[in-house]
Amino acid sequence: MGIEAVFDRLMDVGVSVWLDAEGKLRIDKGAPEEIKQLVRDHKQELIDVRRAQDYMNRAGIRIIRLPLGHLALAYPPHTDLDELRAVARNLRMDSMPLVINDEGLEWITPEEWRRRQVAKIFAEQRRERLQSKDAAAEPSPARRRRA
Repeated sequence: MGIEAVFDRLMDVGVSVWLDAEGKLRIDKGAPEEIKQLVRDHKQELIDVRRAQDYMNRAGIRIIRLPLGHLALAYPPHTDLDELRAVARNLRMDSMPLVINDEGLEWITPEEWRRRQVAKIFAEQRRERLQSKDAAAEPSPARRRRA
């Protein structure tokens, strides 16, 4: 059974596996014995995948769509490319091209993006209110009469 099938089986039964702070593989309490045995049988593969995923998250590696529609791994400057290649190979993403994120783009979480969008909307509304207040406070220009 391949690692993809193991993860599919875990998702089917709703059981999670993760690495604790010490790097040990943990499984949900109350998992069926059959699933626990499956995890024991594939323990090293599961550890390798979780470590690779942790590295990708910590290093800020993202999967992006290139202009022609292909996918690539985008990495920030100063990333250890040897480690990135090893991690990509472990996750079976080594066929994806590596693209440096040298445009100064910032990786943010979806929650941070939402927070920034709300702040942007409030700032725009405040600016509009101030502009309408200023327009109302200005004296209207006097009309010239034609003689």
